[in-house]
Amino acid sequence: MPKHLYYILLICCFCACSRPHKGTEKPIVHYQTDSLQYAQHFSIQHTDNHSLLILYNPWQKGEILGKYYLTRHDSIQTPTDGIQLTIPLQTVCLQSAPHIGFIDALSQTECVVGTTSPELFYSPKLQQQYRTGHTHHLGDAYQMHLEKIVQLSPNALFITAYPQTDGQTNRLYQLHIPIIPTVEWTEPHLLGRAEWIKVYGLLFDQKELADSLFNATAQQYNRLAELAKKATHQPTIMSGLPFKDTWYMPGGKSFMGQLFEHANLSYHYSDNEQFGSLPLSFETVWFYFQQAEIWVGIDADSYQQLAQMDARLVQFAAAKSRQMYHYRKRLTPTGGNDFWESAVVYPDRLLHDLMCIAHPTILPNQDTYYIERLP
Repeated sequence: MPKHLYYILLICCFCACSRPHKGTEKPIVHYQTDSLQYAQHFSIQHTDNHSLLILYNPWQKGEILGKYYLTRHDSIQTPTDGIQLTIPLQTVCLQSAPHIGFIDALSQTECVVGTTSPELFYSPKLQQQYRTGHTHHLGDAYQMHLEKIVQLSPNALFITAYPQTDGQTNRLYQLHIPIIPTVEWTEPHLLGRAEWIKVYGLLFDQKELADSLFNATAQQYNRLAELAKKATHQPTIMSGLPFKDTWYMPGGKSFMGQLFEHANLSYHYSDNEQFGSLPLSFETVWFYFQQAEIWVGIDADSYQQLAQMDARLVQFAAAKSRQMYHYRKRLTPTGGNDFWESAVVYPDRLLHDLMCIAHPTILPNQDTYYIERLP
């Protein structure tokens, strides 16, 4: 055989051996992606026999916090680069209050078999389940009873994710229980936070209900925001109380900062670009807010209690005119506050409340949901 033909044959044999045999190629999965209106930190995709949920790290662009392949039958094969979950979830454990807000809205509270500090939750259904022993106490949010979680063996454990993980979080991931880290609180838009109901809707197989609830919330929120623009007066507003000599005010891009803007209120830090809180001294707050007309987010029960906390506090104009409000209207005797639960799901109620106290002529004779004037 001519030498050049020998080399050609050798190359052809190598290529044939290198080519995957028929039937061994990985099938290409074609996903259809759900469109999201406001949320930025998760995505939902669907194929013929499963869905794909991806949770993104808001502190590290492009990094994935969790990847979940959701099927209705555990016999279905999915890619191995994520966690496979069978939906709907039947039993779950929770670390914090916002989780129950979403689950309550979807009428899936019965699935909650364990939560931290259940006495501090507002949800009447969850409180009833705790009293009857259906929902178990998992300790404190920062010191969870790991043995109890293992004993309950839930289909998933919802936790609130933060920029740095601690020892407890690392131990939770070692329990071999599916962990779902949620970061709805980092969404830059209030309706982005509310849109996380679609994550819960997917996991509990309540997609249509979740979509319907969110669409109604977004429509009402945007309607109220347009209505607020008609106000001829922009009342000035301040928020919060000092804590250990530091007064934390909402950043301009925080969810409360956005709420002030959408309610057509004048807030000194509205142009600030911070998504979190601004640590301020008492003197700074006094300088910029001493004449503010409305004061919200006061962690006190009455004017008298406020005066006892610090006599300087009742010298603000809003205190003198008694335009002081807290978010304690929906409170249980043990301290559960619905503001921390359902307000994440229904920001339109919060916007409605602010408009009721700031623009009463636009929304006349309407009662507030979360906000209440200090007596």
